[in-house]
Amino acid sequence: MRIKVSVDSRIYEIDIEKAPFEDSIGNVVIDGVNVEIAHSSDWLRQYSKNLIIGNHSYQVEFEYDRQGIPRRATAMGESVDVSVDFPGKGKLRRPDMVGMWGEGNQVRAPLPGTIIGIRVKVGQKVRAGQLLGSLEAMKMENELHSPRDGIIKEILVGEGDSVVLDQVLITLK
Repeated sequence: MRIKVSVDSRIYEIDIEKAPFEDSIGNVVIDGVNVEIAHSSDWLRQYSKNLIIGNHSYQVEFEYDRQGIPRRATAMGESVDVSVDFPGKGKLRRPDMVGMWGEGNQVRAPLPGTIIGIRVKVGQKVRAGQLLGSLEAMKMENELHSPRDGIIKEILVGEGDSVVLDQVLITLK
C-alpha cells in the first residue's frame, strides 16, 4: 500500500506491506529508500509509540482525528502537524464503539476485562462524558463514559462480570 504523509510542508511517499496498525518489523520504502522499521502496538491509542528506525529508537506521541488517523506527532520535544493520505481514506468510518471513544448509542467494552463498577441506573438521565462505570483490564482501571446526553435504556452487565472486546455494556435512548 502506498500512503502519502505530509509533515509540516514536506510530503513523503511511503510504501508498506502490512497495515499500519499491525505489530511488524520489516522494511518500508520512504521516498524510494528502504528503511527497516518496527513499532509498538497501541490499539487503544492511549500511549506513546516506540518507533525503531534503523538503529535508532524514538518515543512518538500522536493526536488523532475523529477517524483515528494521526494529525499531530510529538517526538524529542518537537511537535509537527501530520497529514496522511491513502486510497480509500475518504470511505473510512469509525466503528460505533464507545467506551473511550464516545460515539453512538452503545457503550462497548474497549478491551476484555472485568466490570468493577456501574454508577448509573436504568432510566437515569446522563450527560455527554459522564462516568457510567469502570472496567478492569490488565491490572488497570478504565473509565466508561457516556457518548452523549440521554437516558440509560439498558445495563447489560453487572459488577464482577467478565466482558469481551466490543461487548455492548450499556445502551442509551
